[in-house]
Amino acid sequence: MQILSVTLKNFKTHQDKHFTFAPGTNAICGENGAGKTSILEAIAWALFNYIGDYAKDDLIRNGSGSAEVTVEFISNQDGRTYTVQRHTNKGYTIFDPQLNERLPYTRIKDEVLPWLRDHLGVSPGTDLGELFARTIGVPQGTFTADFLQSAENRKAVFDKVLKVEEYKTVYKDLNSLRRFAEAKVAAVDAEIAGYEEQLAGLEELQARHQQVITEISTSEAQIKTLETQLATLQQERDALKAQTDAVQKLQTERQQVQAQLDGQQQAIALLTQSLNQAQAAAKICAETRPAYQAYQTAEQELQALTQRQTDRQARQKKQQQLQKTLDTRAADLTRLKVQLEGFATAAQEIQQLAPAVQEQTRLEAQLQTLQQQQTALAQVRGELQASEKQTQQQAQQVEQLQQELTRLQALEAAVATLHEVEQQRDRLQQQLSRIEAARQFETELRQLVERGQASCDRHQSEANTALDTLADLQQSIPVLSVDSITSLKSALESGVTINRAIVADVEKILADLSTQTDADQLRSQLQAAKSRLTQLSQQQATLATRPAKQQQLTRLQTQQQTLAEHTQTLQSQLAAGDDLATQLATLQTALAQLEDPKGRTAVLSRSLQQQPTVQKRYDEMQTAQTGIQKQIDELTAELAEFDDLDAAIATHNQAKQAHQAGYLQYLQNEKAAQDESRLTQDLATAQTALVAKQQAREQVQTQLDQALADFDPQRAQQVDASYQSVRSERDRLAGSLPSQQQRLQDYQRQIDALKAVADKRDAATAERQQRDRIKRFINFARKAYKEAGPRITERYVQQISREGDRLFRELINRPNVALTWTRDYEILVQEGPNKRRFVNLSGGEQMCAALAVRLALLKVLADIDIAFFDEPTTNMDRPRRESLAEAIARIRSFNQLFVISHDDTFEKVTENVIVVEREA
Repeated sequence: MQILSVTLKNFKTHQDKHFTFAPGTNAICGENGAGKTSILEAIAWALFNYIGDYAKDDLIRNGSGSAEVTVEFISNQDGRTYTVQRHTNKGYTIFDPQLNERLPYTRIKDEVLPWLRDHLGVSPGTDLGELFARTIGVPQGTFTADFLQSAENRKAVFDKVLKVEEYKTVYKDLNSLRRFAEAKVAAVDAEIAGYEEQLAGLEELQARHQQVITEISTSEAQIKTLETQLATLQQERDALKAQTDAVQKLQTERQQVQAQLDGQQQAIALLTQSLNQAQAAAKICAETRPAYQAYQTAEQELQALTQRQTDRQARQKKQQQLQKTLDTRAADLTRLKVQLEGFATAAQEIQQLAPAVQEQTRLEAQLQTLQQQQTALAQVRGELQASEKQTQQQAQQVEQLQQELTRLQALEAAVATLHEVEQQRDRLQQQLSRIEAARQFETELRQLVERGQASCDRHQSEANTALDTLADLQQSIPVLSVDSITSLKSALESGVTINRAIVADVEKILADLSTQTDADQLRSQLQAAKSRLTQLSQQQATLATRPAKQQQLTRLQTQQQTLAEHTQTLQSQLAAGDDLATQLATLQTALAQLEDPKGRTAVLSRSLQQQPTVQKRYDEMQTAQTGIQKQIDELTAELAEFDDLDAAIATHNQAKQAHQAGYLQYLQNEKAAQDESRLTQDLATAQTALVAKQQAREQVQTQLDQALADFDPQRAQQVDASYQSVRSERDRLAGSLPSQQQRLQDYQRQIDALKAVADKRDAATAERQQRDRIKRFINFARKAYKEAGPRITERYVQQISREGDRLFRELINRPNVALTWTRDYEILVQEGPNKRRFVNLSGGEQMCAALAVRLALLKVLADIDIAFFDEPTTNMDRPRRESLAEAIARIRSFNQLFVISHDDTFEKVTENVIVVEREA
């Protein structure tokens, strides 16, 4: 697998960045806070679904609504290039550039993560986030932390990585599957028992089915015999029924003719009565016609008079409206006349107010000038308050900065000892790693001291003997030089002194070694040195801010001086405006005493502007009043013509009342009189029809008498009775036949259902055998998982240990060392005959050992040939940083490595350098 590039849009500190990667070691460099770690976090989020302790909102750049990461990589599965894009709101988009199409994977858990596992080379079911956090991209500062924990804590970490608990989990999960299989077998047994119980009545049901078949055959034979009898009776019954129908038809026809004859006679009687009534009505109409005509004449005259009455009322109404308008406008004329008189008064008042207006204008100009000055002074006063407040704040800031600089000055001496404490820590770590050798050396020195002391004592004794011999020789041989004897004595004594001095020096070394071989004391001193180193590192970072604070102090002091000069200028401006309030009060009092003549003049001037309009309106209304009065006079003359209208209306109303009775009587008889001639004709026609119907009745009676002579009603009743009896029997048998057939069908369905139950029983029996085999297989699988877990885990540890051992020698570049990763996940390093635990290794050796095991985990478990290192050289001095960088560069088993560094350590060992710059 190979990651080609990553594109970040609004991801954490990056607004829009694109980074390209190459095979081998890729060094990501830049200052602190530039967003180097964010690049690895973006790859982890897109390819491994790992977000760490962040929330989704933490990934979005400040001020943006969403974040997006696009990673282009070469698949470990098919060697093709793919593009994976992840958006905080829209989710995943996977694109195949070679096919130029988007792959249909959007659901993270069900589609995207399985696809990523396949193309990353990870086994199904692997937690990609856990894999990244523990092996591929261990967070900054925790690379060796897992290996320094206790055995119990290491087990919790690496059991999860090696999936040890998965075998136990599967074993436990299969228990529920076992119970489920046993329950399935029991369920099939119960199902088979139920089927057997249902099949208990099958034989009895089959006997009933055969009995019903026999009954149906007998009924069908009887029905055929009865249908033959019915056919014979039907022929005779049909002939008799034809005679019966003919007799009934003639009887019905006779009744109809008789009814028509009776109706015709009733119609003639009614026509005769109506003709008599019409003749009487015609006589009454002839007598009342004069009254009818006189009433109609009076009605027509009244209609004409009513129209004249309407015209009179319209003229009267118009006269009243004109008179009302005349009265209303008279009031308006009076109001307009009063307004015109007021305009003359207003003109005089404006002339009187002219001097006061000039005075008011002069005072308002002065007042406006003073108010502008007052506003300017208010601004100066506000600016002065702000300046004083800013002066206080700057004084506080200067004081705080001076205190902070004093504190930082005090840290300088302590930070100067940082290198010395680092050397002390390294020396203690070396002593701890060599404690066994020191103990062996102490034992050998102690033996050497004992031998030296014995040798010194022996040498002292021999020297004393030699000195005594020299004294005897000097006495016996006086010719011997005194200087020679003295020189020999001095040489002997010097030899004894030197031996004593050497033994004393060795004893001092032994005293020093006694402290170096005390492991508990060394660990305590190492812990104290590490704590002191951490404290000094923090103080060093704090001390690094001193130049910036010093610049800030200088800048604040300059600002203080400028602000003081500005404050003095503002105070002098305020002093010049002390008498401004008195001048303002005097002017305001003078203006109040004038009582606003300018305003009153403006009001009067606006009123005078209306004078031409009012005058014009007044003239127009006077002209309109004259026209309205003329219309009223004309209407009065027209109304005089209607003086005789009421008398004429009364005369014609009296004529209507006098002829009203004759008019109403004529109306009541007019319609009946008009029907006289029609009724006379209808009566003659009805009498002719009556004669024809009498002849028809006699003809129908003759035919009926002849038909009754040929008809035997008793025989017809006997045949009909026999027919009904045979048909009833046939219908009874035919009616019972469907129920028998229904019973037969029910029996058949029941038999078929029981046969289906029998088939189900046979299928259930076969299924029971299959489920029993499945239950035995599940029990076998549980046992296999229970026994296979420890063996597979042991095999994993052995493979990782072998791969880690090879990588460790490659990293540390020493072929005579061996690394072992034990079953309790502890790292042991053997060099020659000595074997050291992980805690006893130096810082560089710990980093290389941890790196080797983590890379081996990747090789064995995931078959992934990429890895990420975030600040692996943290808290290392330059020689160790360079040594680790060279070690990582020597790794050839991985196709691509990503290393984040804040210095130039890794730039020296690789050409693939990505420089990340801080965004504004």
